[in-house]
Amino acid sequence: MAAAHAPAIAPVPALGARTPASVDFGTQIQPMLEARCRPCHYPGGSVYDKLPFDRAATVVRLGEKLFTRIKDEDQRRTIREFLAQQAGTSRQDAKLPSH
Repeated sequence: MAAAHAPAIAPVPALGARTPASVDFGTQIQPMLEARCRPCHYPGGSVYDKLPFDRAATVVRLGEKLFTRIKDEDQRRTIREFLAQQAGTSRQDAKLPSH
């Protein structure tokens, strides 16, 4: 008698484990910056012209220097994931041939 084979089951991530996902600037990064850095770094603010935090490019340029104001470790992790994602995008863009 042949043994029956059970179907393969994909492993389930442990509770609390983070799965790699794209970090969205508008819905994940910008709201945390608005909570900490408004009004100064937003339109009409005193340093908006130099450091506009409503632009992803500013966050990428500053990198972990943002952590002087962002203390929550979960928020820092999200920012690090966003920065890594942007670095990966930049490397991919650099490999594209120009026409």
